[in-house]
Amino acid sequence: MATIELASGKYITSRAKILISLKKVQQQGNPAVVSNGSSVCSDPCSSHTVLDNYWRSTSYGSGSNCDSDKRGWYRFVGSGGERMPETCVPINRCNTHAPIWLDGSHPSQDDSIVTRISCAHWDGNCCRWSSNVQVKACVGGYYVYKLEGTPECSLTYCTDPAYIGDPCSCNADEVCKLVNGTWGCQCTQELNSFDISNLQPELDCGTDHIKISISKCQLETMGFQNIIMHLTDNGCFGFEERRNRTLVSVVTPTQAGQCGTQLTKNETHATYSNTLYVADGMVIRENEININFNCSYPLEMKVSLETAIQPIVSSLNISLGGTGKFTIRMALYQDLNYTSPYEESRVVLSTDAMLYVGVMLDDGDTSQFVVVMKNCYATPTENAMDPLKYFIIQNSCSNPRDSTVTVSENGVSAHGQFALQVFKFVGSHNLVYLHCEIHLCDVHAEACKPVSTIYGLHASWITLLVPVLMALACHAFA
Repeated sequence: MATIELASGKYITSRAKILISLKKVQQQGNPAVVSNGSSVCSDPCSSHTVLDNYWRSTSYGSGSNCDSDKRGWYRFVGSGGERMPETCVPINRCNTHAPIWLDGSHPSQDDSIVTRISCAHWDGNCCRWSSNVQVKACVGGYYVYKLEGTPECSLTYCTDPAYIGDPCSCNADEVCKLVNGTWGCQCTQELNSFDISNLQPELDCGTDHIKISISKCQLETMGFQNIIMHLTDNGCFGFEERRNRTLVSVVTPTQAGQCGTQLTKNETHATYSNTLYVADGMVIRENEININFNCSYPLEMKVSLETAIQPIVSSLNISLGGTGKFTIRMALYQDLNYTSPYEESRVVLSTDAMLYVGVMLDDGDTSQFVVVMKNCYATPTENAMDPLKYFIIQNSCSNPRDSTVTVSENGVSAHGQFALQVFKFVGSHNLVYLHCEIHLCDVHAEACKPVSTIYGLHASWITLLVPVLMALACHAFA
């Protein structure tokens, strides 16, 4: 069993890696051979003349056009219609005197040419003049006609305005084909059925889920007719979805243990890994594909309240290349219940008021990680590195010198909450800037609830800019 990497053996960019193993017993068949002396005719579906005449429509009135010079293969396009009518057309229609229609049905299979009778209506006879017309249904949802001119003038080949545009709505890897009298989307045959380098799984590292998808057409061209897909836990199986391509996808929650997903962690990232199994039916004899995949989520993020120009609650998603992303949210609340955030774009607070600040991990693996506010402090400028700092929380504990500071939740859940009385720095500074350094703590591997000093993962910066006696303003900390 050979093991290769995606992108034709090239390395996988970012931290989202996929390895593919393929076991194949099936052998390629011999290509078709043209016998010596035989002639190869051009396909009329690719070699024809286009007629784009709106007045060929059966709804158009009288005229004097004559198609006596129309000899060869033609395709009708445009607003007048894209196929000939199959019923008798009244005289003085289609910009002519005697309109021509098709006496018979269009072919029900593609790749075959049928012969039909074309009739011209005149003098009370729906088939006053007739001639043979060859018709072929082409891949792409249209017909071509081999016309033989007209026996008299003025006679014109009509089109049916009821048939305009592509009869199919196919994806990028499909074509419109006629099968058993019905137009439908069929997979293209351009891919080499046995070329594994054409297999291109898609990996979506979502906030609360991981989805891996494979093109259904790619699998079918590789010989998979009854596609069975599942993860390590075979209860997590594949489903079909249509986007720009038809995909077969499997989804697992971003949580250790779900669908057989495993979690590994270092100081900067949490990585969730699983294996996708693809087979042709329940019994494997020919094709088997195993895809090992993982998504890495950074545990270091930045978020700030842009209160001056946006609502009071804001968020920022951080994604590194093809990695996943967790979302940290921050809000300024109206009271100690932490349930009613300020909705105004500007908030006026006095030095008698209390600030209620909440930080939360939005989605993500909340069964694995909790929010720890390590250091929260105020500065008179938006610069978090300003040497003048007033610590509200230091080493995960509240400032014992400020009796107004209370930390109601820290290191026990996906939320962090603290409160303090509004204050003002000495001097002409009208704004107080709050900065918080946080990290996501693994409850299964660390002691997360603060006691004195917490050591853990790299910090995340959260900046809240709070003015005193003025409207609330925010600025993102870069």
